[in-house]
Amino acid sequence: MEMFFFYNISATLSFFVFGPFVFLFLVIKGLVDQHFKERFGVLPTHLIGSKANGLRVWLHAVSIGEVKLAKVIAEEIKDRESNVTIILSTTTKSGRQTALSVMPPDTTIIYNPIDLVWCVRSALKKVSPHLLINLETEIWPNFLWSCKRLRIPVFLVNGRISVRSINNYKRVRFLMRDVLSTYWSLSMISSVDARRILSIGADPRRVVVGGNAKYDNLGKEASPELSRRIASAYRVNGKRPIFIAGSTRGGEEEIIIEAYRELRACFSTMVLIIAPRHIERCGTIEAILRSFNLDYCLRSDLEDFTGRDLPADIILVDTFGELFGLYSIGTVLFCGASLVPLGGQNPLEAAVWGKPVLYGPSMEDFFEATALLEGVGAGFVVRDKDELVETATWLLDHPEESERLGRKAKDEIERNNGSAKKQVERVFRIYHEGR
Repeated sequence: MEMFFFYNISATLSFFVFGPFVFLFLVIKGLVDQHFKERFGVLPTHLIGSKANGLRVWLHAVSIGEVKLAKVIAEEIKDRESNVTIILSTTTKSGRQTALSVMPPDTTIIYNPIDLVWCVRSALKKVSPHLLINLETEIWPNFLWSCKRLRIPVFLVNGRISVRSINNYKRVRFLMRDVLSTYWSLSMISSVDARRILSIGADPRRVVVGGNAKYDNLGKEASPELSRRIASAYRVNGKRPIFIAGSTRGGEEEIIIEAYRELRACFSTMVLIIAPRHIERCGTIEAILRSFNLDYCLRSDLEDFTGRDLPADIILVDTFGELFGLYSIGTVLFCGASLVPLGGQNPLEAAVWGKPVLYGPSMEDFFEATALLEGVGAGFVVRDKDELVETATWLLDHPEESERLGRKAKDEIERNNGSAKKQVERVFRIYHEGR
């Protein structure tokens, strides 16, 4: 109770002091939409009318990657439970947009409330879920405490604790132990993640290693039809080598562009596609391209382009939701947030298309994924521009070996399928036993 009091005093003061500035920032960045009030627990009225029927499951996913996972988890839930309603909350605008396109049409999609007690309780009372499942690791004290007070069972699925976040959690371990006690079960991706969450106070009796349910999702999404659609949209005919830099962050684009310029000396028809992690950075990347005196076009420009060939050899992706499919048309694939110390992005989204993957040395958030790829020889660490050029050149000069390594990566991913079903089975076994 003491922890609850002090946390809420701190959270409330922070909201009133910093809230107006944060809101102004979000407005400037275009992140405030007509659904923004949902973040304060003001939810659509149609949620009230559907409470009476069946089991109500609230899934929470932060952004695009977790939303795609939510789709697989929702499918497993519906296969197992009859008469179930899924409510999916997201934190980001891009996550919401993705949810609207990938989730079944009967899914209710909302923004997650900010972690202030009156916002959280308003949302929970409006939705009135029978249980709540967090995907990945979202630890919001008021949200979890309120679930406990309202007797809503909470489960963690596909949990992970990154190297970068573990030390922050340890600093507030006195708070974490109480918050984590609200979970009925915590299913972690790997034994490393399990050890980390135990180190910040989770109950050992509730922690299990459940594997990575994202494996299940990848195989289902990597369809030939998606690849054909992307190839058509990007005017790709399969004759030109394509260098795709996905989920790039500040400090990486200059390295990638310099590597591309060197690669063009040997592979003169090469196309470069840059897909930044945050599309609001496109203006910055355009300035970088102009500083190199390079011609480029935006992905959005291709919508109205009527020519058969590309208008430029460099494409900057300024649209949401295409990166996964983009990897299917690439010859050289690089996963960003890794040449800078940001923990990386999921390389399996590229590898599932049967392609080797390049990434920088900072892949702490995806240790399990890189271990899988490097175990079959399909993951390549590149520490700088020179290593990026050297590795890309080798792969381009050895297409048969590149294809062989890519097939091994894809086969290994498929061998790891089945985690989603097992984690959902555990959730509902515990839920029904505890009722």
